[in-house]
Amino acid sequence: MKKIALLLSILIPLFLPLNATDILLIGDEEGEGKLLMPSRIEEGPDSNIYIYDQMDSQIKVFSPDGKYLRKIGGKGQGPGEIQRADGLSFGFTPDGNLYFTEYFQGHPWMTFMELSGTFIKALKYDKNRFFGVWDAAPLPDGRFLIEFHYTGRPEKKKDYFFHSSPTELTVIDSSGKLHSRIKSTKHFTRISFMDSGADSPIPFTPRFLWCPFKMGTVLFSEGLSTKLQVYDYNGKLVNEIDTPLPKPEKVTGKHLSQWREERKEMMRSRNVNWYNRFGKVIEKYKKSIHKVKPNLSGLSFTPDGNILLAGQGNEETRSTKYWLLDEKGQTLTRINTAAMGIKISPQFIFFGTVDEDYIIKTYALKRQGDEASDLKQVEVYLTRKNSLSKSIEVHRSLSKSKRVC
Repeated sequence: MKKIALLLSILIPLFLPLNATDILLIGDEEGEGKLLMPSRIEEGPDSNIYIYDQMDSQIKVFSPDGKYLRKIGGKGQGPGEIQRADGLSFGFTPDGNLYFTEYFQGHPWMTFMELSGTFIKALKYDKNRFFGVWDAAPLPDGRFLIEFHYTGRPEKKKDYFFHSSPTELTVIDSSGKLHSRIKSTKHFTRISFMDSGADSPIPFTPRFLWCPFKMGTVLFSEGLSTKLQVYDYNGKLVNEIDTPLPKPEKVTGKHLSQWREERKEMMRSRNVNWYNRFGKVIEKYKKSIHKVKPNLSGLSFTPDGNILLAGQGNEETRSTKYWLLDEKGQTLTRINTAAMGIKISPQFIFFGTVDEDYIIKTYALKRQGDEASDLKQVEVYLTRKNSLSKSIEVHRSLSKSKRVC
């Protein structure tokens, strides 16, 4: 009986219908349509799939069936090109064009393109200080929500320095001028021996998560509470939404010790000389500035008017919890899955996975029902996929054992 049970545990997952829902693996194995380091994905107004690949600084366009169509952008300093590969965000304007922004040392303007890739214009921000744009979202009237990051002044602590990262969410008009400030924060995020760089990030920094909400408001969270804040475009707090999120976990000495060891191992494996000269500053960070670990890593408002929350990933289980809530904070569904960066669009649910070799794969689930049931299918698909992989490994091990005998 035990042999029969073992055999069934191997065979049953092999015949589970992985394609019960239509899930596309996006990207070609070779050629221009190959995805090397995908970092952002959006459904376009033409129903095509747009993916930014930061390895070659291109926004790659795929059909709704996953066929590669064309590329937009590319590395460069000219109009329509991307200057900083690892700091781009993009989206689509209400009139159906594409825009993208860049982070520090990238182009200090917003670029507008036709969906074909033809350059339209560049919108310069009315700024007189060094900045980077981390994210942006268009408003129906032609204005934009913009998340600006700035460089803060270093603060000396004995023989090392803390560096802050001032961040603000603003509204700018169609000419790039500031209309209003919605939210701003200033937290220490890095540590170094020098006041001018060679710094290392410190852990458990509060988040700066936001998304357009409804009726001229924005959802916001730093991940330090179980509540979401709602601000109007003038920065007034107009509501708070209770959620089923777990309370943020208190940072302990054990957490810091684990972070230092992991950070030390990573830096030494990359460049031991740099670590010996600059990276050892992490040994100075004995007491956490940030008292709790943020409980959120993602926040978005869905096409059906729901709220999608992503918790902090669990490194041991390589999984992340997601909550789909209605606008009042009531749970519609919750999943725990290996999927990263889940995004719900009108026709798809996008998500990514990372294997043991750190290879990123990008998927698109074609929506067939409501958001809650479709989101659940992501969890089901990856659970079955994982079961299939384990079953194949068991089958190979048994076959190998039989050959040895």
